[in-house]
Amino acid sequence: MTSTYKIPELLQDIMDWEQEIKHEVSYLETPTGYFLQFDPNDHGGYLCSPADAIVFANTGMDGIHYSFLTDFGYASDLSLAPVIRVDPMDSGNYVKIVASNIREFFALVFSGHEGLLLNEFASKQEYLNYIREQEDRASEGHSEYFDRKRWDLEKNKVRDLAMQRFDLHPIPDGYSYIQESRQIRRGEVIIDTLDGLGVVLGKDLVSDHKRAEPHPWHEKEIPYDQEQQLKSYISRADQVGLFSLIRDSQAQGFDDPDVYRAMKDRLVSFGLTMEAQKLMHYR
Repeated sequence: MTSTYKIPELLQDIMDWEQEIKHEVSYLETPTGYFLQFDPNDHGGYLCSPADAIVFANTGMDGIHYSFLTDFGYASDLSLAPVIRVDPMDSGNYVKIVASNIREFFALVFSGHEGLLLNEFASKQEYLNYIREQEDRASEGHSEYFDRKRWDLEKNKVRDLAMQRFDLHPIPDGYSYIQESRQIRRGEVIIDTLDGLGVVLGKDLVSDHKRAEPHPWHEKEIPYDQEQQLKSYISRADQVGLFSLIRDSQAQGFDDPDVYRAMKDRLVSFGLTMEAQKLMHYR
């Protein structure tokens, strides 16, 4: 596992390209529609932002951000890492897989699926209904304060240029794509966690002779009145158990500072200093 991450070439290229093209689409707040960045030490800044995430795009709305999921250093090449949406305001659905990698994330963006990336839909029909509602609103969207026609023209220009420039392949059925990406992820998970991300590790870290075990409070509410038991478990936890406890703690909003300090120390013992620092953000 690693704590040294390089910016994916595609992300850097798109960030550079935004600077080149922004004067041609000045009616758009940003050409991509996102505030792009790269700082390996930034996981998004919210209590629900996974400790093993690296934020690369902010929406500028309700704290929603998109991040690379490193699986506690297992995904060392960020160009291949899953992309997650973190929505601090959506209790119970704080974190969701939205793309298998950053190339497919931007393919979704430039295929016109920004709404799908931003929101969670219970069914494909619900998403199609949303699209129709957005189209109806767009037809009535012009006002003295907002030139909808110009906005649409510039948005379409950006999409056409980006697809060609970065050799992105259109994704016509975005809803099915995201469901398939989540199914792929489920096939890689060795332990389920409450946030839906699960624990994924290399085969060399899970012995064929030892069944992967979650923490003792798996699928239960993590108790505040068992601090000593929690700290004792954490001090001897293997990676699978520790990572599953961290994911469940963040998903539940469990926030005992002493327990988190114990988890931080155990992460450091595994060489995951960067993740340990992120876990303690705001704590």
